[in-house]
Amino acid sequence: MTSPLRARLQHAGEVLSKQPHLNSVRDGVVSSLPLILLGSLFLLLGQPPFPALARVLPPATLMLAAARALTGLISIFVCAATALSLSKRRDADPAASVTVALAVFLLAQHPAPLTAGGLGLPLVGLGAGGLFFGFISAIFVVETFAFFTRRQWGLKIGGGAPDVIVRSFAALLPTVVCVLTVWLLVTVLGIDLAQGVANLFRPLIRGSDALPALLVVVMIDSGLYMLGVHPFSVLSAAKPIWLAALAENMQAVLAGQPATHLATQEFFIWFTWQGGSGTTLALALLLLRARSQQLRLVGRAGFLPALFNINEPLLFGTPVVMNGRLAPPFIATPIVLVAISWAAMKSGLVRPPYIEVVWTLPAPVGAYLSTGGDVRALALQMVNLLVALAIWWPFVRRYDRTLLEGERAAARAANPAEPGVG
Repeated sequence: MTSPLRARLQHAGEVLSKQPHLNSVRDGVVSSLPLILLGSLFLLLGQPPFPALARVLPPATLMLAAARALTGLISIFVCAATALSLSKRRDADPAASVTVALAVFLLAQHPAPLTAGGLGLPLVGLGAGGLFFGFISAIFVVETFAFFTRRQWGLKIGGGAPDVIVRSFAALLPTVVCVLTVWLLVTVLGIDLAQGVANLFRPLIRGSDALPALLVVVMIDSGLYMLGVHPFSVLSAAKPIWLAALAENMQAVLAGQPATHLATQEFFIWFTWQGGSGTTLALALLLLRARSQQLRLVGRAGFLPALFNINEPLLFGTPVVMNGRLAPPFIATPIVLVAISWAAMKSGLVRPPYIEVVWTLPAPVGAYLSTGGDVRALALQMVNLLVALAIWWPFVRRYDRTLLEGERAAARAANPAEPGVG
């Protein structure tokens, strides 16, 4: 943990945190989360974990129709939010960027015949299957607008015309370029852009469910934290994959099929990072029984936040960050829990998460709701917590003894006339 390595990692994190395309994609994902949460709520109520609820709720068909409308159009929402975010970073016209990005995205979808006659847009391209093409559509359009803006290419009108008219004419030329480019590729040349992009990223989504990929995520998270570098900027690159996996799980359940993807944010939050990175809920529980006054106070202050997955008081109060004595359990615990959870879900013992719930819920509630009311998820979480306690315990005990000896030595030094202190 040399300081040059830490400096290089911090620099890399800063570079990623300022990268406009990654930030815009992240904003697109985050902006869509309220809709995913609402769609998840409709899905949960449409298939309530307690059958008695079905008697007092509206018909399940109405609930599931709302869930399909929200999750089945998620790519449209993400495309618009990404374009809006990037347009602000590139000083492009926000309204024109969003509308043209949506036009390009929809133009690239291949119509499918409807049972009632005519053609319609397939939901598979507007839902989870079109997420990455939605990102690319937004980036392509905004960068085209920015290119024309920087060179001041466009139609200009004067005569005191309203600003909205001036901006509309200025956006006309890049709009024509974007739309014609996609139209020529898709309609004239017959290139299925949307499906091609989906096929390109399909191995990435499938590969992210593999155990090695899940282990890499938690090792990056723990390793960066131990070096004092917040992993948010690095792991935000994985959020589109997690969202795509979650949306596909939701659509599978809506279609009456089992959820299959494990690489979702819910998998890590509820079954691996209980209490936050490093599974620090176990650490908080152990600190409550510490003999050292310092650790006991940190445990009291950090237990309630850790119960709601906020662990900064523990990470910096114990401290865990850059503390070699607590590095082994902080890194090893998530690795072990990922392996246990992966095995339990791959074998069908526990249903994979398919419902988005607020990440600040207590861990048992979040695990239960995110799996659609699977009681086995609670059992898995309790097993994981016991395993985490077993891994953390010897290291916390040793660290507690060290601090306790230091506190007693300090007390004796402060009161030399009282040898019995401590």
